[in-house]
Amino acid sequence: MKKRHDVDELAKQLTTAVSTPLQKVAQPASAQESVAAPKEELKKPKKKKVEAIPVFLRLPASLYERFDNVAVKRTKETGRGVSVQQIIIEKLESVQ
Repeated sequence: MKKRHDVDELAKQLTTAVSTPLQKVAQPASAQESVAAPKEELKKPKKKKVEAIPVFLRLPASLYERFDNVAVKRTKETGRGVSVQQIIIEKLESVQ
């Protein structure tokens, strides 16, 4: 077995740490206000739940590639991520 080094010293440090009470650090008033303000701004409005049924599709690779190209093109145009799923849903809705 290996010799244990400084076991007694470690035991003393742990005993001291356990018996020492924790100290709370008070934040300045200005810091508390700046922390509280962003929390209010971060609240996003709740999205309305849309009644939907999950559907799983297995698309041929060529059809998926076409939808993917459209999604990439629209992402570049709008600057927002557009998924293949969104493109497929738009195509299906336009058929109605």
